[in-house]
Amino acid sequence: MKRFALPAVLVLASALFALVLAEMMLRVVGFSAPIWHQPDPELGWKLRPGIAAWFTKEGRAFVRTNAQGARDRDHALHKPEDVYRIAVLGDSYSEAMQVERDQAYWALLPARLESCGFEPGKRIEVMNFGVSGYGTAQQYVMLVSSAIRYAPDLVLLQFTNGNDVKDNSFALSDDKARPFFMLANGAVRLDDSFAAAASFRRSASLPVQVLRELSDRSRVLQLLRSTRQMSFMPAAHANRDGVEQGLEPWVLAPPRDKLWEEAWQITEGAIGRIHDYATRNGARFMVMTVPYAIQVHPDREVRQSLQTKLGVEDLFYPDRRIAGLAKRRNFDAVTVAPALQPLAERTGTYYHGFEQVGMGRGHWNATGHAAAAGLVARRLCATNS
Repeated sequence: MKRFALPAVLVLASALFALVLAEMMLRVVGFSAPIWHQPDPELGWKLRPGIAAWFTKEGRAFVRTNAQGARDRDHALHKPEDVYRIAVLGDSYSEAMQVERDQAYWALLPARLESCGFEPGKRIEVMNFGVSGYGTAQQYVMLVSSAIRYAPDLVLLQFTNGNDVKDNSFALSDDKARPFFMLANGAVRLDDSFAAAASFRRSASLPVQVLRELSDRSRVLQLLRSTRQMSFMPAAHANRDGVEQGLEPWVLAPPRDKLWEEAWQITEGAIGRIHDYATRNGARFMVMTVPYAIQVHPDREVRQSLQTKLGVEDLFYPDRRIAGLAKRRNFDAVTVAPALQPLAERTGTYYHGFEQVGMGRGHWNATGHAAAAGLVARRLCATNS
């Protein structure tokens, strides 16, 4: 046995040396791919507090999460008398990991609003509660469980045309591990039974929690995890019609069947619930619709190809439907796509996309965030005069 001991020790030492060397090299080149989210029995998942790392899947930005688990700086629970607070509810467009924090639309809002004299004498404080992948039911739960505790004066709901309607339907959504609103007798009710499912309990188990903690400390584990995920995930792309993988183009046309009409009814009911809860608690309510990238693609032929496929004259159905809901329910709606499409075509500007993954698809770049901040600020300033 002794003659095998030395070779075994040498092999083990070599393996450990290789791991240490790989760890050092990954840190030197700046590789990081932490587990950003963790299971949550109310929300399905949420951002993990205290994570700081580079995000490079799309764009490149150094991302920090605060002590409460938000892509934002820390905020005191108590609101000073001279502060006007805006609580942002949203998904990956508000989480905004693709750009630096100061480039996100919600981070740009205070300066834009103060420059136009919005709420004179008060400091504008914007709090970001956006989490990647959230549907409107999760945003409602986030408002009730967390955001409302900060006494916001305005609740700004960021609505994504590309996937929120699908995400709001239990029947259509690919991810069932979240709360959903269900339609019953023309009204919506919240169903949070996902937390009792065995798959959710496994994701929240101690061994998986330990793995997340270990991954925070090892770039090698992060690389292995990222490689494994990539091997099971087809590459993101947009085909010649501008249809992006993971997004549903049929949302850009009137509902094609009963299931999609029901998804829209659930969506409208969920937005109504957020509006009602915000106003009952003394907050103004506003919705901002985020374009599916092709809605604001600068190339008319690319847009026309999808319009022909869908059999529609334009790609603004979700914006019109949300605007109609806002008019019926008496709240503000900023529909971004109709405002930006002619500007994109005239100037050749891409509001979505990054060089390393392609322009004209994916999330907002810094130009897109700045344009959205300008539209929201103009609407608020106009209605506050």
